[in-house]
Amino acid sequence: MGSNQRRQILIDRMQELDKSGLNCRDCQGTCCTYEANSMMVTPVEAFELYSFLKNQGQFDQELKTRLEETVRTYRLDQSLGNGKKSFLRRTYTCPFFNHKELGCPLPVEVKPFGCLAFNAHHEKEKAGEFCFSEKETLEKREEAFAAAEALENENLKKKYSLYWDKIPLPVALLDFFKFTDADQE
Repeated sequence: MGSNQRRQILIDRMQELDKSGLNCRDCQGTCCTYEANSMMVTPVEAFELYSFLKNQGQFDQELKTRLEETVRTYRLDQSLGNGKKSFLRRTYTCPFFNHKELGCPLPVEVKPFGCLAFNAHHEKEKAGEFCFSEKETLEKREEAFAAAEALENENLKKKYSLYWDKIPLPVALLDFFKFTDADQE
């Protein structure tokens, strides 16, 4: 199953809202900063982003440094859960948020599901005050792919010796650097 297919429900909803004039084009990106972002990802989401970045030549030392800085700054490596359930979601500024231009540099085909479901609900949104996660859309997506994704997540956990079901995006991507670094040795 491709990353496009598993995200299509979320992408369709974003496009539907966009046709109604509800989009993030003029927003400063509050949802990507420590003010509102606590994005956590599954192994499937992290692996798809890792694969994309690696294929684009962007999974490099510069990204690794940015991920490590994010983890250190927001203490994302200090677990308050057991890997299966987190007792406290930590907010952090996404390492892909560049503060220079509006919008996310990641294509929709590899963005985390939660990012795709966090949508504007007011025309000319500028600061995120009328944005929220569309849980119903996320649940619809999850229902459609639950069995296949559960198997894929378990296979990735075994293949890459991952202990977690869902963790902050920077921590997840750093786990994949171990394998990239090993390939280069």
